[in-house]
Amino acid sequence: MSDNQEIFICSFCEKRIRYKPELRGKHGKCPSCSRPVTLFDNQHCEIENALTSAWYYKAPKLIIGIQQIGPVADIDLIQLVDEGQIDANTQVMSPEITDGKWGELSQVKVSTIRERIAQRAAEVARRLAAEERNLKIAAENHNRLKQSIRAAVESGNVSLKHREAFEKFAASAGIPNDVVKETIERESESALREVFEEALEDGILEPREEQQISQLALALGVDLRFLRGEEHRINLCRLAYEIDSGSFEPNAEIVAPFKLAAKEAVLESVDAAWFEVVTLKRPAGIPLGGDNYLKEVAAGVVYLTTKQITVVGELSSKKITLSSVTKATRFTDGILFNRSSGKSVFVKIDQATTAGGRFGLIAEHACSGEPVLGHIPDRSFVPISPSASDTRVDARAYNDSPRYTFRVVGDHVDDRGLNISRINIGDAIRLVREPHNPFDGNAVAVVDRLGNMLGYLKRDVASWFGPMLDREGNMPARAHAFTSAGSLIVSVDR
Repeated sequence: MSDNQEIFICSFCEKRIRYKPELRGKHGKCPSCSRPVTLFDNQHCEIENALTSAWYYKAPKLIIGIQQIGPVADIDLIQLVDEGQIDANTQVMSPEITDGKWGELSQVKVSTIRERIAQRAAEVARRLAAEERNLKIAAENHNRLKQSIRAAVESGNVSLKHREAFEKFAASAGIPNDVVKETIERESESALREVFEEALEDGILEPREEQQISQLALALGVDLRFLRGEEHRINLCRLAYEIDSGSFEPNAEIVAPFKLAAKEAVLESVDAAWFEVVTLKRPAGIPLGGDNYLKEVAAGVVYLTTKQITVVGELSSKKITLSSVTKATRFTDGILFNRSSGKSVFVKIDQATTAGGRFGLIAEHACSGEPVLGHIPDRSFVPISPSASDTRVDARAYNDSPRYTFRVVGDHVDDRGLNISRINIGDAIRLVREPHNPFDGNAVAVVDRLGNMLGYLKRDVASWFGPMLDREGNMPARAHAFTSAGSLIVSVDR
């Protein structure tokens, strides 16, 4: 385009029309859609005001004789004309159309006013549509940039070459460099957090996973900050790995104030209150529902050993043997020890604390002898409100949660991802031992009910779950959940 030409974009069909500056404001027709238009440079500015005209008119009035009315908008003037309130002999004047000179309406091209009004409405619609397209293009460019950065982040390293490519694309798309930097930081943190969440999803944090997270954080230049609750999850999942792998070692500094039997060792201790679950006809203690109550019998330091659980208080002490415990269940407010002989015991501990969480997880394993998972309990044993205790509580049965939950790995191989995409929460899942697997003799394959391959249990999980599966035979499993990254979590029923 030469320097002495301007661009008009047709308000109706968006045809680009070149015109000379001296034609600005002149009336004409679009060569593409043949609609009448007034030429203005609308490529870089809004022209609605240029298409707008104000009007004055004179109307007869009793006593006064003639009254000047205005200003009125052009669209209102046309309405007065259409309604017959203004006729061809009416004196009218417009600063924009008649250059401020009065004359009869018959001397004005009313059709031109109508055309300018129509063009003005079309121009508003065109500009809004253009803005919407620009927003869509900007969103698509931001999304492309985000996806490119995400792909680089997921590769484990954002190199200088990557950054230069991002900045070049951003410059062409009109995206500021600080947005590129913020996106890289945000996506790096998001990717690292997803890896972190996946590592903790199954309740076990292996040293290998911790090393991978540290290496990824270093490669991405991200300092992953953990909240207090997240640190607690990490500690529990790390402890679960130590227990399940047989590398757990009790704190040697804990000394019990009572005599230990031969080969008996202290595993853990914690400050807690000791309650017995009792059935009473008259209210007493903490109501659980029905005739069940919690009766506090001691408070002090609770010691867990390889043979017993004992509370030592200032005025009293109590103990139960591990052999009498049929099940240990962790709750947010403590641990319930169901006993086959005698009263069940509830040890009140805040499981959200480091000491309470450690004691609960170690006690669960000590009582069952089975592997444990570092999940934080999400329900309380003691009813939170009085109305919650209206239903009778059976302190011997809390079996509605899965026995174990495992994350499926190797799901990116072959068509396993496609098979997983067809899975719904609650679908039956089969866990199949592969004792002759050349890579891992404890391998446990995960397949759907039709036998389609979904992946495997993690190697460190399979090291203890594989032999358990051999001993117990078929263990019912289901699709339990999906991680934010789409990985499948399977649950083993009790």
